Amino acid sequence: MFKARAVFTTLAAVTSILALTGSAQADPGRPNNPINGTLPAVGKDIVQYSTYRTVSKWEEVDFRYEDLISHYLRMGLRDTSGWQFTPTTTMGTRNSTYTIATNGPVSLPQGKRFAINARSNGWMLVSQDNWWGGQLYW
Repeated sequence: MFKARAVFTTLAAVTSILALTGSAQADPGRPNNPINGTLPAVGKDIVQYSTYRTVSKWEEVDFRYEDLISHYLRMGLRDTSGWQFTPTTTMGTRNSTYTIATNGPVSLPQGKRFAINARSNGWMLVSQDNWWGGQLYW
């Protein structure tokens, strides 16, 4: 009896620890994937990335910025007609999550298609880091 209780107590403790240290994703089932890109090696031209995604039932697009460029990264969303429909979000802190758009301030209903526009907020030089990356949630 004592062994069974000890095993149960240990199992409960381990399960609690795993629950606390499990997935960092706040919304299980929310679409997400790692994304990254390269900005021009010289200058601060905008890059229009070609992958389109569809807004999920969360009606919000967030980006966890993990791999920083030498300057601040500026990011916005454009629709299938090519127009950027969100204000530009400026990001500069590693491992911080930035909300790029939510339904309300902009029209971001479930089913809307979007792609990413990105650029540096400063003039990039060849010697500077122009590779960015992180986790996109939509």
